Amino acid sequence: MMQKEEEETKCAGRLITMINESARKQIDDMIEDIEKIIYADNKTALEKAQYAYKLSKEADYPQGEAILQLKMGFIYSNISEYTKGIDYIMASIPMLEAYNLNYHICSAFIMLGNVFLELANYETAFDYYNKSVYIARKHQLSGRLSIAYNNIGEIYKNLSNYEKAIYYYEKGLSVDQLMACKGIAHLNLAEINYSRANYDEALRLLPIALELLTKYNYEIHFCEIYKIYALVYWKLKDYEKAERYFLEAINIANEKSVYFNKINILIQYHQFLEEQEQNERAVTVLTDAYSLSIANNINEKSLEICFHFTQMYEKVNDKDSALKYYKLYIYHNQEQLKERNKQIKEGISLRVRTDEIKLQSEIDALTGIPNRRKFLQYYSKQWSNSKLQGYSMALIMMDIDFFKEYNDNYGHIEGDKYLNRIATLLTERLGNQNFLSRYGGDEFIAVIPNTDLRSAVEVAESLRQAVMAEKIEHKHSEISEYVTMTCGVAAIVPNDEKDADSLVKQADDALYEAKKNGRNRVMSYCE
Repeated sequence: MMQKEEEETKCAGRLITMINESARKQIDDMIEDIEKIIYADNKTALEKAQYAYKLSKEADYPQGEAILQLKMGFIYSNISEYTKGIDYIMASIPMLEAYNLNYHICSAFIMLGNVFLELANYETAFDYYNKSVYIARKHQLSGRLSIAYNNIGEIYKNLSNYEKAIYYYEKGLSVDQLMACKGIAHLNLAEINYSRANYDEALRLLPIALELLTKYNYEIHFCEIYKIYALVYWKLKDYEKAERYFLEAINIANEKSVYFNKINILIQYHQFLEEQEQNERAVTVLTDAYSLSIANNINEKSLEICFHFTQMYEKVNDKDSALKYYKLYIYHNQEQLKERNKQIKEGISLRVRTDEIKLQSEIDALTGIPNRRKFLQYYSKQWSNSKLQGYSMALIMMDIDFFKEYNDNYGHIEGDKYLNRIATLLTERLGNQNFLSRYGGDEFIAVIPNTDLRSAVEVAESLRQAVMAEKIEHKHSEISEYVTMTCGVAAIVPNDEKDADSLVKQADDALYEAKKNGRNRVMSYCE
């Protein structure tokens, strides 16, 4: 009797195994089907993913659960439901890591980067893309590496640093030619060429992008193609074509539920209509954009839209409406700051469980120059070398004047752009023989090897004047109508009687004195 029960138990076990294997095969097939339509039909893809996720739980298939959570997170992010998107993506990562699903882990970090890219939180986006680059390199995932590089290029494009954007787009193409087949790189390069007024080149690239995106079912990006067509024809003064493409872009964004893209298109369409003096339609379009940004809790866009409303009503001397939207602008600015603080407090950034990533990047996420960690490493080595050789070395500590006022009045996106612009300018001026890093916030620090105090002051003065020569508008500065910079300089011949921290303190003290004496000047430390 006992033997018969054991045989029945074994048979039942084999039957359950066969059923589970069959269910898992069915789920794997469903995941493949979802992958084929995920860029073309968000609604259907989400329904299939939800059903497959339910089956995965019933079949005790945790790998399937994790992958489907990731897919649902991607879809929710695509339709601008960012909170849901982040929740699903973050929930998938521990299980993906447990089963070493490195391709999908890499995808998860890319997806999180994409969310924060759309929310204009560029430093967090850069952090996630960096994580995906690390994993893709480690596990030789060329396709994922290509996409990560491409999306880093998107950050630099949004910061108007087109040289770096093109560098990363081309870097993405170089590691995986399939990236070109999907048309995304062509689309991005077309947008760069539009921004640089190379309209013929943009019009050459757009049909290629459209053909390839169609071939690979990337229909979700069609609205971006038609938007660029509209913008190019607007610049070429072919207003009929521009109008047609704007409407086509809006329709596709609506059909594919890509609300963030739709808001951007509506804002640009409003500007087009306003230029054509179709003011009533312009107000209607901008109102639609505002309603959409409110419904999706996108404070960054609500802030931008209120700014446009305020400007528009000021032009027609409608002071009451201008004041209304200025108050809303202040409200959304406060809400945006709350959201950014919430992200910091909750520690929304995930960390890859490796010693290499725990060390963090040595590159500043926003400006692309070395960060404070890298400065400390370089400075320590340079101090030792100078002490050994008996050479003088100098530090220049730089502070952007009234940067907080710039951020408060122009918005953090513009603030990020101008910090990036200043970093690029300083890097070019200092050259390869010197070392520049972002020291924190609006502060930069430069190490000038084998240089005495007088020569270092001359270098600092040339940097200060170069920043002024850029003529970056700053109406809220107390000392100039343009962005200015204050510098503190110190130099020393390192010896055993002084430690490396003393020179940093001297440069910092000189900077403090320069700020106290009116800013937009260079002062050196004198003992």
